[in-house]
Amino acid sequence: MSCNLQWLCALGFALWASCVIGDELMVEHLDPLPYDASLSLKQAVDATFEKYPQGAIIGALQDEAQALNRRSDSLIAGYPMIYLQWVDDRVFNDRGEVAVQTGFQIPVWMWGQRAASRSLAEEAEKSANQFAAALKHEVAGLVRESLWNLVLMENRRGLAQQVYEVSQQLLATVKRRVELGDLALSDQLMAESEVLDKKSQLTLAEAEVMHARKAYMLLTRLDRAPKQFEEPRSKIAEIGEQHPALAAANALIERAQADVEFTRLSKQGNQPTILIGTQHDRATRRESMNNESNLVVQIPFGGEAWNSPYVAQANIQLTQKIADRDSLMRRLEKALHEAEHNLDVGRATLEIANQRKTIAETHLKMSRLAFEAGEIPLIDFLKIQASAQAAIRDAMERAILLQRDTAFYNQVVGVLP
Repeated sequence: MSCNLQWLCALGFALWASCVIGDELMVEHLDPLPYDASLSLKQAVDATFEKYPQGAIIGALQDEAQALNRRSDSLIAGYPMIYLQWVDDRVFNDRGEVAVQTGFQIPVWMWGQRAASRSLAEEAEKSANQFAAALKHEVAGLVRESLWNLVLMENRRGLAQQVYEVSQQLLATVKRRVELGDLALSDQLMAESEVLDKKSQLTLAEAEVMHARKAYMLLTRLDRAPKQFEEPRSKIAEIGEQHPALAAANALIERAQADVEFTRLSKQGNQPTILIGTQHDRATRRESMNNESNLVVQIPFGGEAWNSPYVAQANIQLTQKIADRDSLMRRLEKALHEAEHNLDVGRATLEIANQRKTIAETHLKMSRLAFEAGEIPLIDFLKIQASAQAAIRDAMERAILLQRDTAFYNQVVGVLP
């Protein structure tokens, strides 16, 4: 970072820090937000992530993965059933013929089905973990954006305070010169109008600061903010598989592929079953009961025409996940290009803004001397002063925006604080 950039950033931080401890507010509404040097950006992100509403989805996804694991660990492939059948001829012949069948029916896994179920459970667990990482990365982006927006608003408020104080000083000077007969009363009215205009701008700037503070506190659920959160630019120059959002999208694809395989190996509602039981029967009342054991094996076959719609539906979900991943990749590549371009433009415009600031300060100093000597009218001096203040404000803001764009670049390439 150049010396000018360091000075501007330091001055900007001093301005928005001073707003908390000393300046009189235009409106009696204060959302205090102290800046804690012991709080890092990473800690702020971690605290926000812990209380982020969408974090509840992580627990639900982990519960689903555990449920799929329990299914895969089960020795049976479905609900066991108790089988009971009673047959007699009381309604028709009534000779006392009776047949009783009992049994315990157990669904069993098809060949390869249990392995497919275990694979689905593993992919579901990986997907839940990747979703958590992607969500934390998303939260980091929100915290970064909120903090840098806060810095911008604090900087504008600090500059508005300075401009307001300068306008008050100018008004005092004009009043003295009016009393001495050096300036007309209309000049005093013009200076008073200028003070009111700067006071109005200061009031609006204060409101924006309060909005930015409240937005940060609502997002993070913290009552303090990190004092230092500037980031060096990451050396990552392209979107890779390690990007949290992309990794989460790939995990969803792998899970969908596992679901297709499991669906393909499953006969929907028709698992193979084994029934173990007994059979008791007699032909007439004169005969005693015959007691026998009973073993029944049911194996479904064919039926691809009935199962194929389920497989096709699972394939639709897989195809949608692939399309979503490809769309995400395009958005990330576009965002990376914009982030790189913003940094290049930011550095160039900052250099120009610093040059304009130097010229504006020199011009303002000369104009002030000329006004005090009576060489230029007040209205011309106010125009020059407004132009100089705008140049100074632009230079300070460009320095902050460059640091903000660096943080946004890190966000785009998937870097967590």
